[in-house]
Amino acid sequence: MQKSFIVNFTACRYSAVPVFRLYNQELEERDFLAYLGMFLTYLGMLFDKHMNLHHAASHALKPFNAALRRVKDFGIDKRISDRPHAMLWLFKTYALSTGMYASQIWFTQFLKHDNGFSNPLQVAHMALFKVNFGN
Repeated sequence: MQKSFIVNFTACRYSAVPVFRLYNQELEERDFLAYLGMFLTYLGMLFDKHMNLHHAASHALKPFNAALRRVKDFGIDKRISDRPHAMLWLFKTYALSTGMYASQIWFTQFLKHDNGFSNPLQVAHMALFKVNFGN
């Protein structure tokens, strides 16, 4: 109950929102538009009041970089960091899913013409390949 609440995303602040109950307790209603400059995290995705998904993509960069670091450290620890095929397999297995979490939602704004490489995760992906697999 402490982490659950209802958020009104409508433009009309006074639109009727039904009462929701969880374990027979009424959930608190919060007006998202009233939280100026604040973010809402929903299922690990970051939303702002303007639904600017660039913040969500930037927010997703931190766990992706942490996963990359774990893969790199594992490669060094097991002495396989000089084997590109093994490192790529580790990246695909452990880091890629972290970097692509919820991309169906936040990535759509980066599909516009001439918007390539404005996505921080895309830049991180390409930098990884350039550093580890480039000549």
